Amino acid sequence: MRYTDNEMSIILLCSQLGLDGEAGVKPLSLGQWNTFLDNLIKCGLEPKVILENCQDIKNMGYDDLELERIKRLADRGAAVAFALDDYEKRGIHTITMLNDKYPVMLKSKLKSKKPPVLFYAGNIELASKVGIGVVGSRNLSVAGADFVSKLVDKAVEEHLMIYSGGAKGADSIAENIAMAKGGAAVEFLADSLASKIKKKEVSQRILSGNMLLLSDYLPVAGFSAARAMNRNKYIYGSAYGTFVAESDFGTGGTWSGATEAMKHDYGKVFVWKDTDCQGNQKLIEQGGIPYSIEDNRRLYDIITQPIIKSGNAEEIEGQQLNFMNIINNK
Repeated sequence: MRYTDNEMSIILLCSQLGLDGEAGVKPLSLGQWNTFLDNLIKCGLEPKVILENCQDIKNMGYDDLELERIKRLADRGAAVAFALDDYEKRGIHTITMLNDKYPVMLKSKLKSKKPPVLFYAGNIELASKVGIGVVGSRNLSVAGADFVSKLVDKAVEEHLMIYSGGAKGADSIAENIAMAKGGAAVEFLADSLASKIKKKEVSQRILSGNMLLLSDYLPVAGFSAARAMNRNKYIYGSAYGTFVAESDFGTGGTWSGATEAMKHDYGKVFVWKDTDCQGNQKLIEQGGIPYSIEDNRRLYDIITQPIIKSGNAEEIEGQQLNFMNIINNK
């Protein structure tokens, strides 16, 4: 893949690529990146300034220590180019927030909380398709599994994408059913992307065009509980509506993901109501939208009508934002 100077600058500043031998140098955190972006906007500059004139960065108010860090990040271009090429050969691609194929819903819903760099394997265009998120307990009950099965059946019939975190329980059940029924799934990882794609079943799904794997962290990095919690916002942000199968009350990733999504308006949170699960009832009390599998309306109508206030899904899906549009709406 070819990258513009602005895109390469974002990769240099915000990714771990090529930093193995750079002791004491860390990429910009999301908060630091957003501050840097704000400073660029104020000065009428673009990210590629780090490749052109470091004096302009100093004029943005950065002290010598901060300037040295940015220069060291910018100076590793050769190492990053090598790493990008190596990953490409392994089927792992890199995309930045400036690329018009970057997941459009993440741009529009997460705004400044969207990851500036994503690594992926599969067809990136799947991540901008209209679909539903499916989340729930790892220890899903038989009734909960049946709910997920019927929900995904409906989604596949309507050609809706399935967004999930791939975890044991509701996530993996949803993905497997979607694959078996000829549907497609987008999975946000909390584990190593490089290891995941080595699994035969996964690689076959990717090659068939039915699965996309996405990660906001270095592809070789292993599982992290923090990443598992953080990816929740990506599921809610990508889907037009996310369905909670079963949730514990007050604890666990499903609960925290759903409550965070409602608090920050990452997306509509639908909660299976036909269950005695206490967590589900409490989520509904906190603003979750009760949903029954017996609802005969199309899922598309349910997830889009409350969200899309003007235009239609195709118009939103087709948005292409240039650099200035993105930074003015970050």
